[in-house]
Amino acid sequence: MLGIIPIADVLDMLTPDDDDTPDCLVVRDVLDHKRRSPHYAGLLDEIRKDGMALPVMIRTFEGQPWLVDGHHRVAAALDLGITNLVWSDLPMELEDRPFNPMMRGNWGPYRPAA
Repeated sequence: MLGIIPIADVLDMLTPDDDDTPDCLVVRDVLDHKRRSPHYAGLLDEIRKDGMALPVMIRTFEGQPWLVDGHHRVAAALDLGITNLVWSDLPMELEDRPFNPMMRGNWGPYRPAA
């Protein structure tokens, strides 16, 4: 499924912890870290020039939406004044990174509230 979501809704979604941001629980908490990535400036330029090429990936776990891919794109969208994002919840068999642990287990598709 593909959809459009306000970036404000994404900022308060849960996010998986990683080694560099162990205390971060929601998307807004990891964005400063993502902005320090070596490729971030290039991503900003690319999005400024061509728009966002890929949707962010949102999945659910135990009924809660999680941003599982696209944190750098969310930071860039905020920095560029983009207010809505395209999102996807591709089924596992279509995910291009099958090693991603977010796509295994009890993770389900994201269905926004009506």
